[in-house]
Amino acid sequence: MLKIRLSNHKLFIVMFIALILMACGTSKKAVMPENDDIVISEEYGIDTELSDKFQQAVELMKSKKYKMAIELLIEVTDKTKKHSAPYINLAIAYSKIGNVQDAEKILLRAKNINPQHPVTNNELGLLYRKTGRFSKAKKTYENIIKRYPQFLPARKNLGILCDIFMADLDCAISQYEAFLKFQPENKKVKIWLVDLKRRAGQQ
Repeated sequence: MLKIRLSNHKLFIVMFIALILMACGTSKKAVMPENDDIVISEEYGIDTELSDKFQQAVELMKSKKYKMAIELLIEVTDKTKKHSAPYINLAIAYSKIGNVQDAEKILLRAKNINPQHPVTNNELGLLYRKTGRFSKAKKTYENIIKRYPQFLPARKNLGILCDIFMADLDCAISQYEAFLKFQPENKKVKIWLVDLKRRAGQQ
């Protein structure tokens, strides 16, 4: 099961609870619990050795030891082609060390496994923005929001993209307003929204 908590994460590290070996059924689902978690489940069999290596890689990423995490995640992704979580984390680790090309390549593999995964697509949006593909980044964020309206990182990133990179103040304002409906006490986004409205002549 992949579980993503949405509160103020600067670094997404995607987790799964491994189903040991002979798991039969498969499922992919998303639900919106009251605590603003998005739960994505990918139920496939995986052996304990791969599960242990995955967990070790997660701990290395938390400690910002990205190159060591990459080594383990490459081992995991070489042996499992059905879980998107190891691919997402591998791409994030590549991005953290500045290897944007490999990060994008791995994210596209993760997207093939689970095309609608919000973290995969959010990370792709960030890469598209970094490489100047602003229209593609915008479309990517918009597609996430259509499916997961409460996935606030995509709303924030779309607002930043529209404001700073595309000079579309109306788009940015609408995203920050939507963001604040879910997190009304977020001081940073409130300040951004006030500034945007001032620049747009709405205040």
